Amino acid sequence: MNITVLGTGCYKCIALESTLAEILAELSRSDVVLERVDDENVIRRFMPLDAIPGFVIDGRLVCSGEVPTRETLRQWLGESHSEATRSEAC
Repeated sequence: MNITVLGTGCYKCIALESTLAEILAELSRSDVVLERVDDENVIRRFMPLDAIPGFVIDGRLVCSGEVPTRETLRQWLGESHSEATRSEAC
């Protein structure tokens, strides 16, 4: 699984990235690659800049404009790659 946090370095972007890293460690998900993309041109391919942070799983934007709750993130990361998991709104 590849996870990308889209953001320019604002508080929300950093908070999302940090929370994701913590949850991945708690779940022992060493198979997940976590990265943050701050290139505005790349971010615009997924969403408008005013909708940051963005949360992308395997190339698909699953949430933007807010930081999902720890429980929601835990569910997304703890479950399989099913479409049902990714279609939840944040």
